[in-house]
Amino acid sequence: MLWTTNRIVALVLGVLYALLGIIGFFTPVENATGVQAVLGLFDSDTTHNIIRLVVGALGIIAAFTKQSRAYNQGFSIFYIVLTILGFIPALYFPAGSYGHDTGLFLGLFHLNNWDHGLNLIAAIVAGVVGFFLAGSATHPATPQASKIVTE
Repeated sequence: MLWTTNRIVALVLGVLYALLGIIGFFTPVENATGVQAVLGLFDSDTTHNIIRLVVGALGIIAAFTKQSRAYNQGFSIFYIVLTILGFIPALYFPAGSYGHDTGLFLGLFHLNNWDHGLNLIAAIVAGVVGFFLAGSATHPATPQASKIVTE
């Protein structure tokens, strides 16, 4: 199976989001709002960590099951919508679950501007690759090329 650009992006996003989810369970750091913050930047709570783990696991699975393009497309759509909705203050409730924050997004989990930035950048990368780079692949070296390099 060739390592296409879609496979590489799905795997990288999968590993990144899975690591953020795992680190979130072991990082009791608080940011300025009194909310747990992964690496001191990304708002986090149990629900958010589980979501990140699931998204990450799906990316890793997609990279090895020929579903990477569909994953990148779905990831892109989901996270662009999440980012847009994340900028609507009325969607944050109830306030005060942790520290003195402004509430939970849709009453489920915390989001902040770092989360929005990461999600938007990742969604744009996944979207460009998933929608516009359907057949691109990195090809393994041919036996002839290997001989030339080793000689």
